Amino acid sequence: MLELWDPGQERAWLESFRVQSAFRPRYCEIDTYGHVSVVMYDAYFEHGRMEYFAGVGDPEPSSAPFPFPHVIAEQSIRYIASCFFNEELAVLTKVTELGRSSATIEQAIVDGVGAMRAIGSTIIVHNDGRRNQAWSKAQRESIAAFEGFLTSAVQEY
Repeated sequence: MLELWDPGQERAWLESFRVQSAFRPRYCEIDTYGHVSVVMYDAYFEHGRMEYFAGVGDPEPSSAPFPFPHVIAEQSIRYIASCFFNEELAVLTKVTELGRSSATIEQAIVDGVGAMRAIGSTIIVHNDGRRNQAWSKAQRESIAAFEGFLTSAVQEY
């Protein structure tokens, strides 16, 4: 089972996120049981990733329509509690590991009082639309500075 925090550290884990993107589920995202369809959670996490990278600001603009273009290599989602139509929710997003061409992203969907509804871990790979490629030094430094990583931990390849 996906667990992204140490036992008893759930609140500290939630407070470690710097990016929060509010949203409300639309009627078309609801299943026949009246709650958000599980297929929508990936879209919510994607929205959070796009907001995150827009907030960081890509120092290497490309022809892609979004900053830090990437593809998903692996994704895990743990559903904790149902979400409902027009409910006040937010997706929290942070980068926890930064590799030569990849990054590990942790996310949480929380309700208006901060209770978790779902968590996710996604590994992305920087991609120019045709092939995977290394993050530039400026991109790695930009993400590291945003997250507060030690700059010495960002290696140049």
